[in-house]
Amino acid sequence: MTTRFLDGPAKGHGLSLARAPRFLRVVIDPAGGVDALDQLTDVMRPDEVAHVYELAADIGVGFACTRGKGCRRIAIATYRIYGRQPDQDTLRDNQLWAAWAMSQANG
Repeated sequence: MTTRFLDGPAKGHGLSLARAPRFLRVVIDPAGGVDALDQLTDVMRPDEVAHVYELAADIGVGFACTRGKGCRRIAIATYRIYGRQPDQDTLRDNQLWAAWAMSQANG
């Protein structure tokens, strides 16, 4: 039960994310590690490069439970790389990112 990526730099990776927004910033670190900025307050580290993915299939929600630690909600979705990528400055700034994502959703 994970969020999966069909293509682009995150192809074949699966991540346990709490949210599955229409547009998702996926970051790659210098060692090739893949992560996603799914929370509204998530920010990129200076050494990361971001790529925009678009929701391809919102499959649903699952729950992961660990003995002694409780349960957490996990989004189950599939994403594909988005054809229009903004510049890295836009991807690094949460306000610019939000405005860009809204413009894509409305346009």
